[in-house]
Amino acid sequence: MITGLSMSKVEGNVSSMDLLSKQMPPAININLEDAKADGNKLKVNYSFVAEYFNSSDADKKSIGSIKLSGIVELQDEKKAVDEAIKKWNDKRSLPSTMAEEIINVLNFRCSATGTLVAYSIGFIPPIIMSAVKVQDQK
Repeated sequence: MITGLSMSKVEGNVSSMDLLSKQMPPAININLEDAKADGNKLKVNYSFVAEYFNSSDADKKSIGSIKLSGIVELQDEKKAVDEAIKKWNDKRSLPSTMAEEIINVLNFRCSATGTLVAYSIGFIPPIIMSAVKVQDQK
């Protein structure tokens, strides 16, 4: 269960005012940067990046970006947290149920905060409409 989410950094920049009127919907990446155990809590550093371009062609030009980062905290049984840390240390990934929960809460919160930033600097809101389903690789 998610027990906390903090944003420690919020950035928005427009690198080309000339191309702002030609922006496409953003390319969005939610990255889990690091994971640490604290008893029965898992603390995950994250970044949410929405990058804006003038087209989807190979020669596209960057218009700017929105970047949000912070920590999300998940509480579970100590054994589940320990297993998650072991998987993180081995493969830089988390168990699919934990990853899903974390990514979906980040998607919602970062899309909401990112929308406020986007409106202030003239970008299309960075919204992902559907819930994410994570599957382990075989």
